[in-house]
Amino acid sequence: MENTSTSEPIYLVPIQWDWRPIIQLILAIIGIIGNSIVIHVYLRSRKLIKSSTNTLIAALAIADLITSICIIPHPLLSRVPNTTAGHFYCKVVYSSNIMWVSIVASIFTLTAVSVERFVAIRYPSRYRSLLNLKVTRIIIVSIWLTAFIINTFSYYVTHLHQGQCIIEFPSMGFQIFLGTSLFLIEYLIPMIIMLIANVRTIQILQEQGRNLSGEKGSPKSLATMSVLRARRRVIIMLLIVIVSFVICWSPDQFAFLVFNWGLVPFKYLFGNLYRFFVVLAFANSCVNPIIYLFVNKNFREAIRQQLPLSLRSSRKYKENTLFEVPFDDSATKVSTNAVSQSHSDIDMKEMEKGH
Repeated sequence: MENTSTSEPIYLVPIQWDWRPIIQLILAIIGIIGNSIVIHVYLRSRKLIKSSTNTLIAALAIADLITSICIIPHPLLSRVPNTTAGHFYCKVVYSSNIMWVSIVASIFTLTAVSVERFVAIRYPSRYRSLLNLKVTRIIIVSIWLTAFIINTFSYYVTHLHQGQCIIEFPSMGFQIFLGTSLFLIEYLIPMIIMLIANVRTIQILQEQGRNLSGEKGSPKSLATMSVLRARRRVIIMLLIVIVSFVICWSPDQFAFLVFNWGLVPFKYLFGNLYRFFVVLAFANSCVNPIIYLFVNKNFREAIRQQLPLSLRSSRKYKENTLFEVPFDDSATKVSTNAVSQSHSDIDMKEMEKGH
């Protein structure tokens, strides 16, 4: 049992307000506001609560809200007492365990959204039976349990030593194994699944678009043109999802992998380059509500309905807005003649419903 001096005072070390904590605070504020809006709108709308897709979006917002709260800069203890509370402080607070659990849950939920959208578009007739609301809730609970289990390693590598919290791995082999496993589970495998699901979704949408457009130069009804425009917006949205995840998470994940392989010294974790990569990863929690809220027609309309009457727009809500996405429960009004060219057109109609 270590012996720490009880006469040494314990105080909070002031935050050094350089570029990193300032950016973190800005991202935290944006993330808290954006994700809180998503959760508030979801809970206040019966229509959104009944949707599997919107339930996943709300779960994503909860994970990103927790992350946003956790990245608020806070002072650390100058000396950690050798008590139960002190050990808890090191293993949970100092290690940012809660934050990383929510981050992993966010990544897994993003992956689930991509798969859910692919299933809805590829198998519209079987979608409700495959991914109903009960199944969706089970998936969300499983995601959080998995995220918690994955991050239990921090309890074993974070220790209290002579009044300070330290990170110490049992061996270099264990560190390499752990770092590689985290890289695969938290980044590479989810990214591959998202890429495959979204690319296949884009391919299906493009194929359906060709079927809808028919031969070059043939006249198209207004309904068909509306579907084609919505399809293009869906493709753009899916590309934004892929690009934002790769940009935000790739630098941090590869940098942490290099560290765990022992290719850089321990002080690398506290250098400006790695700190920038971590802040960039935090930005994903701010990007998610922008992608999955403000491009979602049902969420935007729910927000408008909750505004005071004097602030609501008097004009009728337009369906074909920029970046319209297939997360809506309301069906797109496409005539039978406009979509009778092939069976894939039925898939598009189901996709526009968003179940």
